[in-house]
Amino acid sequence: MKGRETDIDGVFRYLRGDLRKVEKALVAYLKSPVPLIPIVGRHITLSGGKRFRPAVLLLVSEACGYTGPRRIVMSVVTEYMHNATLLHDDVVDGGVLRRGKPAANVVYGNSVSILVGDFLFARASQLMTEDGDLDVLGIYARTLVSLSEGEVLQLMKSADRKMSENDYLRVVFHKTASLIAAASETGAVLAGADASLRERMFRYGKSVGTAFQLVDDILDYVGSEKELGKRPLQDLREGKVTLPLIHALREAGDGDRRRAGEILDRRKFSDREVSFLTGMVERNGGLAYTKRRARSFVDRGKRILTSLPASPARDGLVSLSDYIVFRTR
Repeated sequence: MKGRETDIDGVFRYLRGDLRKVEKALVAYLKSPVPLIPIVGRHITLSGGKRFRPAVLLLVSEACGYTGPRRIVMSVVTEYMHNATLLHDDVVDGGVLRRGKPAANVVYGNSVSILVGDFLFARASQLMTEDGDLDVLGIYARTLVSLSEGEVLQLMKSADRKMSENDYLRVVFHKTASLIAAASETGAVLAGADASLRERMFRYGKSVGTAFQLVDDILDYVGSEKELGKRPLQDLREGKVTLPLIHALREAGDGDRRRAGEILDRRKFSDREVSFLTGMVERNGGLAYTKRRARSFVDRGKRILTSLPASPARDGLVSLSDYIVFRTR
């Protein structure tokens, strides 16, 4: 798996057999006597995506010394929790596209989306209970609290033009990085790692998870609809203040900052106002700054990986980490 630092295809070829098992299990555990549940569950669970979180769990587990079947079950747990948050997010945000397809709330309605999201959380909990590892249960119980806090924090903070970078990174941890950190730490737990290694793998997941969201923030400005699976500038149009805009507001002159504040306070923007905000982000280096911050988090995560013994799995984690920032090229 050595070669190009961003050889993400090589990583997923290496994981192909395990990810095929994960895909089958994702479908199998959706079974329910209520027919609408597996229909909606498949709509969100099988709608695409690279399976980044399962890949982290599988690779960390192997890098720490475990390659048994519990990795598959815990990968399903992680992906169900992730997809449950997506179902809930689209209802809260009024999303209409998810991974290039109509969002579940558009096809099946808000109530069904919320309830199937609850089902995915419940099924994940059932799988962990059947597995019986209290450490794993503790990790995901803590993460579920964090994800819920993140939803509320985003509602409180996402349109706040006075939000600081530290406040934003706090939202990012709860909304995105906490689940990636949980996947990484769980991989270590499955391998019987000691407390020190568990903590390092948690920090690895937190670092790359934060970078992952920061790159998503950049792609909202520069990505195509095909790449994003939704309209470009969708987050900005929804009034979400993310790091590129936070940096631009910090660096802008008084006139631009005042006008941007007036626009953001209205919450709904015209195309002309969106164009002004994107121009202000570009003029003040918001995207370049966010990319540097994402790179710094990736580098932090890669330094943590040096404490693991050399292996194909560790190489895979390095490539997976570099791929995060490579997405902006």
